[in-house]
Amino acid sequence: MKLRTTLPFLALLIGPIASQAQRPSRSGLGYMGGPQAATWRSEAVNYRPVPGAVAGIYVPIWAGNRVEIQPELLLSLQGAARDLPDGERSTMRSLHATVPVSLKIFLNRTINLQAGVQGSYLLLAKTEGKDITDELSPLDMGLNVGIGLGTNNGVDFTLRYFSGLSNTLAEDHTTYPSNRTLQFTVGYRFMQFARGRQRN
Repeated sequence: MKLRTTLPFLALLIGPIASQAQRPSRSGLGYMGGPQAATWRSEAVNYRPVPGAVAGIYVPIWAGNRVEIQPELLLSLQGAARDLPDGERSTMRSLHATVPVSLKIFLNRTINLQAGVQGSYLLLAKTEGKDITDELSPLDMGLNVGIGLGTNNGVDFTLRYFSGLSNTLAEDHTTYPSNRTLQFTVGYRFMQFARGRQRN
C-alpha cells in the first residue's frame, strides 16, 4: 500500500523536473547558411544583383524576456553586375568575412524581428578573372533588418536585408556604390548553454 502511494507522488515530483530538463536552452552555438542575392547600390550607376551565399557560425544569447542578442561570424559571397555600353555584362565577385550582431525581439515563442549592425572585411574580389581586391575598400559597415523563426528544437530560419553604409571602391569620388544583400538562412544550434528563463 505504501508503494502504491509513493510511486504517484514521485511521478508528480519528477515529472515537472524532467519536462524542464528536456526543454532546450535558447542560448547556444550553431552553424547557419543559405543563399543570398547581392548587388551594389549607386545613384550614378545601375548595378544588377548576382546570386551568392553565406555560411558560418552564430551564437544566440538570451538577454531577457523575449529578447536575444546574436553575434555571428560568416563567410559571405557577394558581388554585383552591370551592363556595358557594348551590350555585354560585367560581373564582379567578392568574398567577405562578416560579423553581424543582431538584436532579436520575439513577438511570441517563435517569431522574431531583428535589427543590428554588421562589419565585414574583404578577402578577395575578381571580375572577368582579374584580381581587383586592391581596387575595393577592405572594410565595410552597414545595418541589418530581418524577420526570423526560432524553434525550441534548435532550428532557426531568417530572412534578412543588409544595407551597406561604406563606399565599396577604394578610389572613387563620383559613383559611391555600397553593398546590398538579401539573404535567407537556416541555422541549427548544435550546442546549448545553461538554460535561462523561458520566453512567455
